[in-house]
Amino acid sequence: MSPDLPEIDEGIRPDDLDTAIRLSSHPRATRQIELARGWGGIGAFVLVGLLALSAGVPTATAGLRALIAGVVGYMACWFLAVMVWRHLAVAEEAAARSFAEQRRAALLEEIKRRSAGLAEQEEGLS
Repeated sequence: MSPDLPEIDEGIRPDDLDTAIRLSSHPRATRQIELARGWGGIGAFVLVGLLALSAGVPTATAGLRALIAGVVGYMACWFLAVMVWRHLAVAEEAAARSFAEQRRAALLEEIKRRSAGLAEQEEGLS
């Protein structure tokens, strides 16, 4: 093999094959999880605060309840968003893998078709 051309398997290392999908490195997932956390916390805070004040609860108690609900809403929405994005990331990876396998099969078929055509041309010239 010439020194200028790399081997086909050169870029594949065993540790690359078992790479885990990380939501922290997925740009859309990171953004959506941040949005869900923020809106979940704010939404729970406002909802519980308004409900407590409209029920006649003292302001300090309503504020404390709203703060606790905001923290719980923040955590609950964070958990739910991560669960949803785990499934979405795995589905995206499966779709990308399927597309790559189909593309590879199509390219191999095209290579076989062209090599068969070249072989026929060579037989016709002889």
